[in-house]
This record gives sequence, C-alpha cells and structure tokens, in this order.
Amino acid sequence: MKLKRNLFFAFAIVSVSCALLITACQKENSGSNSTAAKKLSVYLTDDPCNFDSVFIDIRYVEVKIDTSTAHMNDDHYGDDDDNGDDDHEHSDRYGKWDTLSIRPGVYDVMKFRNGIDTLLGTANLPSGKIRKIRLTLGTNNSVVVNGVSHPLNLLPGTNNYAYVKLKDEDHDDVSPTQSSLWLDFDVCRSIISENGQYYLKPVLKPFGKNHYGSIEGKVMPAAAKAFAQAYNTTDSASAIPGSDGEYKIRGLHNGTYSVTFKGSNGYKDTTVTNLTVHEGQETHVPTITLHQ
Repeated sequence: MKLKRNLFFAFAIVSVSCALLITACQKENSGSNSTAAKKLSVYLTDDPCNFDSVFIDIRYVEVKIDTSTAHMNDDHYGDDDDNGDDDHEHSDRYGKWDTLSIRPGVYDVMKFRNGIDTLLGTANLPSGKIRKIRLTLGTNNSVVVNGVSHPLNLLPGTNNYAYVKLKDEDHDDVSPTQSSLWLDFDVCRSIISENGQYYLKPVLKPFGKNHYGSIEGKVMPAAAKAFAQAYNTTDSASAIPGSDGEYKIRGLHNGTYSVTFKGSNGYKDTTVTNLTVHEGQETHVPTITLHQ
C-alpha cells in the first residue's frame, strides 16, 4: 500500500512539472510575436528645407535582420555595429541583409511633407529583430534653388550608402504578421552648401506612428511663406506649410516643445511654447497669424 502511495505521489509530481513546462513554453512562444516572420513596409517622408525641389536617386533598400534568439530582447544590441564594416557584406555578426522590393528611381522628397508620404518598399522578412536599414543611392541627385537646378554630388569622403539604425519604437507592429516604419529625410541637415556647390550627406530619422507624436495646425497669411520648426533640448523637426497654411510635423518623441514660425516677405517671426507631445497622438496648435 505504501508503495502505491509513493508511486502515486511521484506520478503527480511529474504531471505537475510537465504542465508547468508546457505553460512556460506557451508563454515564451506567445511573447515572441514581435519577432515572428512578417511583412515589412517602409515609407519615405520629408523633414523639409527652403528649396524648391530635392531629387534623390534611390537604387536599393535593404534591411538587416538579427535572427539570433540569444539577444532578441536587447534593443541596444548592435549599437556598436560599424557601418563601414558591412558595405559589401550580406551578413555579419549583427544579422543578415534582406533586400526590399522597391521602385528604383528619382524621388522629389520635398513633395512628401505635412503628413504626406510614399511607400518606398516592402519585404517578407524571416523571424528576427529589425536592426538597420540601408539605402543605396545613385548619382542622379539634384537640388532646385530659386528655380535653378544644381547637381547634388555626394560630399567628398561619403559613400553612396545611407544607414539608419533601428530600435523597437522606430517601427509599428500593425499585426503579428505586418510591420511598418517611416524614414524622414532631413533635407536641411542632408544638404551642404560650399562655394556655390551643393553636396549630399544623407541624414534620415526613423519613426513609427504609434511610438512618436506630431504637431499640426495652420499659419497665415500665405504671403508670409512661413517655415515652422518644432524643437526642445533633445529633438527637432520642421515643416513648410502648404498653400492653405496647414502644416504637420511628425516623428516627435514624447516631450514639451516650442514651435517657431519664421516669416518671409517682411513678416515677423513668432514662437509658441509649452506644447506637449504624446506618442501616437496629434498636438493641435490654434491658427497662428504672422504680422509685418
């Protein structure tokens, strides 16, 4: 009888242990949706500057996927990934490259502002963590200033790759099988003018709509041709209002911002302060009227 009781308790312990192991495995699997195989969509938008047009020749777009499970929850793994180490490599210790399906060509990035963007490319990615984006640029780049077109050559010492390192907040998981991110082309920081020549050194900022906020509103009159810039001590972005005066500044971190509206044609600048931005939300600014 005693032997039967011992066998019963041993069987019960094994059964409970198996149940706990199965539950743990289920929890682990359920928490791995963010790194499951999925479709990635990459959109191009613009942080504009006072140019008529900026034409950027985009040949390829690639994404680096870290397929290792050893550091899947480490959002800072790969921070030291040197861009110069993988210019011609398909993979390295930080992951492997996958090419997006895009429409190669010349994009006037100045058209993609005030909330407007364009789908740059898509890819069906293997299971893993998205670490980096790489754009390969062609040579047909130019900038139009006051109606005059100028060649936009790469800054000497700059290669034709533009790299963007990514963190989890920089892309949105639309569903367990779909993810999206936006690349904000910072025109003012990307174009350098020296001795009448214009040079390109691309600066791109990634963001996910659900993890970043925006500021929007209207500035009048149209004759002021205002330039709007949002900023705080750690972040900044800008917008050129449309002909109706409406503007939208996207890709802002949580925080308190000021927005300066710079007027032209004799109109004075004005600044609005203490604007609170929350991720996934739009902060509305009442209509601003500039005066001469």
